[in-house]
Amino acid sequence: MAGYDDRYVEITTRLRSVQSFCDFLSQGATVRVALSDGAPYKDVTSVLLERNRREAEALARTRRQLYPELADEDVTPLLYSCH
Repeated sequence: MAGYDDRYVEITTRLRSVQSFCDFLSQGATVRVALSDGAPYKDVTSVLLERNRREAEALARTRRQLYPELADEDVTPLLYSCH
């Protein structure tokens, strides 16, 4: 059962990370990239936000399919250990 729990924790941790990044971008963060050295920077925030939102939806859907008996935020064992 440990592998079962580990996979749930892995999916949930990734989901939370992607959701946090989406929240960060939604609150006004900007992502710019240069296609090559010396090229002007291009704003890719909206593209990155949409891609990450789709990833979050896919992770949530996968988690619901693999672990239908668990609530969306019912994480056992805890995701993080306290040191």
